[in-house]
Amino acid sequence: MSRQQRRAIERNKNKKSGRLSLLAGEGIGRAVALTFALASSNAWAQETEKKEEFTLPPVVVREQENPYSVPETSLSRIPVPLKDLPQSVTIVPQQLMQERATSSFQEALKNVPGISFQAGEGGVQGNNLTLRGYNAKNDIFIDGVRDQGSYFRDIFNIESIEVLKGPSSLYFGRGSTGGAINQVSKVPQLTPGYGGTFSLGTGIYLRGTADINQPVSKTTAFRVNLMAHKDDIVGRDVAEQQRLGFAPSVSFGLGTPTQLTLSYLLQSEDNIPDYGVPYVDGRPARVDRDNFYGFAREDYERTLLNLGTARLDHRFNDQISLRNTLRYSHNDREHEVTAPRFNALTPGFFNRNRPKRDLTEAILSNQTDLTAKFDTMGFKHTLVTGLEFSRETLDRTNYAFTGVPQANATNPNPHDSIAGITKRVSARSDGEAFGFGIFAADQIKLNEYFDIVGGARWDYFDTDFENTAIDALGTATRADLNRTDRMWSYRGGLIFHPTASQSYYFSYATSFNPSAEAIQLNANNESTAPEKNRTFEIGGKLEFFNGALNLQGALFRTDKTNARVTDPITDVMVLEGEQRVQGFELGVAGRVLPNLNVFAGYTFLDSEFRKSLDPAVVGNELQNVPEHSATLWTTYDFAEKWQIGGGPTYVSSRYNNAANANRVPGHVLWDSTLAYQLTKNIQLRINAINLTNDLYYANVGGGHVVPGNGRTFIFGTSFKF
Repeated sequence: MSRQQRRAIERNKNKKSGRLSLLAGEGIGRAVALTFALASSNAWAQETEKKEEFTLPPVVVREQENPYSVPETSLSRIPVPLKDLPQSVTIVPQQLMQERATSSFQEALKNVPGISFQAGEGGVQGNNLTLRGYNAKNDIFIDGVRDQGSYFRDIFNIESIEVLKGPSSLYFGRGSTGGAINQVSKVPQLTPGYGGTFSLGTGIYLRGTADINQPVSKTTAFRVNLMAHKDDIVGRDVAEQQRLGFAPSVSFGLGTPTQLTLSYLLQSEDNIPDYGVPYVDGRPARVDRDNFYGFAREDYERTLLNLGTARLDHRFNDQISLRNTLRYSHNDREHEVTAPRFNALTPGFFNRNRPKRDLTEAILSNQTDLTAKFDTMGFKHTLVTGLEFSRETLDRTNYAFTGVPQANATNPNPHDSIAGITKRVSARSDGEAFGFGIFAADQIKLNEYFDIVGGARWDYFDTDFENTAIDALGTATRADLNRTDRMWSYRGGLIFHPTASQSYYFSYATSFNPSAEAIQLNANNESTAPEKNRTFEIGGKLEFFNGALNLQGALFRTDKTNARVTDPITDVMVLEGEQRVQGFELGVAGRVLPNLNVFAGYTFLDSEFRKSLDPAVVGNELQNVPEHSATLWTTYDFAEKWQIGGGPTYVSSRYNNAANANRVPGHVLWDSTLAYQLTKNIQLRINAINLTNDLYYANVGGGHVVPGNGRTFIFGTSFKF
């Protein structure tokens, strides 16, 4: 590298970050522009000196020696092994999901302590979760691209689920205060494969999947995944879930420097949604577990997701690679539900709130990542630069109901007459957001023992939101709102490798949450700047038995330094709050003995409202944040063809809101499995879920909680050719 090139880099690093116009990303932009040139000159120079041939990575499908231990993420923005990443990451592999008869995103994440699920509020359902104490509904991704849709995700087309803990705005932009969750899709391979599953279970559980992978030439293959699912929830009257899925994909150029993958995901739902039971006297109502307070014939939830992706990968040589991902996602959702509420004025009866919304969400996005590995002044660099554009839209119609009859608290009738109910449109909303982000991150190997990591990202996020409120007389009141935010995010870290099988790290990272994070605004938050978050983390990762067993642990503290709170005089949202979540976590995944696998974790979370304009909440715990959570799953293979496994999941009590008005009790659940390898290609399996039939609450909302499944048995067969 020339002296002029080094000086150019130094000047670029010293650019001040105070420019808050669209040109604020100029510093990172130059890094993006320089990466290719600098890396190319170094990489090709090294090739000339060493006279090495450029070799392509082989495209093969093989059984992992340890199916629980995944050494790296699928993200092109994180081109280093997990042991070199100064961040806690848990990856839920496909083998674990198969052993536990997992069918949904929520079920898969019960393997990750520190995650809790919220119940739908205001009629909004879908996967709404809390990660490390902070809401992560908008921090769900598919193959690194934001998956904003309000729907219940199935895992029929998912290879694994990656949970990155702690602020990840450097990689993903807005949000990710507690972390981000990335779903890794199944992709075509050059080895043919044909598989599927069929399952029957108690509660009228029916599920079938198919996975067909077929090469059509030496460099081209296609893959199709199919799914049909029906589940009448054990222990809950009326509620049911029905899903269909179709996911074809085709890859061109497999095993060559340039690879193009085209994929499509279709998932539909037709559910009778479950809004559980209300709170009474500071806890979930003490009523029969199966009580359903909705209307069996009128409550519904229908979604239709269409998601198309084009991903282009190109390897210039062994040091430089490029990935571009273009994605369009469109999700239609219609629902009419019943949310039970306690009414002190009518003992023995619960109110039935009737939220109904028709919602359409769409995202068009494009991501470009460039990775370069090169040496300068004796230091090895792994530099990633990239940019992304996105356009997100939201169209919503709200309805209001009158004349809804109350439900008997102890003996509700889901077939109550609806003759007196009237319905009208109460609001229409349209939102549109444009986002642009540019980033650069460098991991520098100083010597045999130490790495340093540094990166920055600049985001531009502009939202227009139009809301029309319509009163009972039909009078419409329209509000046109706009907010533009420009924010920097940073990450830095130091990694120490005393041996090849150990790493210890310290990291600092920031993130931000704009007021229009969910593509919505109102008069009270239109002028409110983004919340800012920072995390300090110290941790370690160890490998045993040549990587067959992995352990990790971390201590962390995340502060939301300017949380949004409501001014009690003006009702306007102001940045006068402060929240903190601190704790530690432990995780183990891998093969302990030749026939014994284990996947386990524990998380301790100490959450607190440290500052607020409402003095009553200061010192309280954050909502839906259990102090303790743990999971253990272990399997043992014996007598050549048999496998037995099981383990507990523990979640301690948590509160439903900032006032800590209602406490949801904790629980311990036991699951187990027994499998028999009938032939080389066919396996039989039985799973027992919630073996002790405990009453527990799977989803916690502000006004209601949803009980989880009762004791469930699932009998399944899987085949693979």
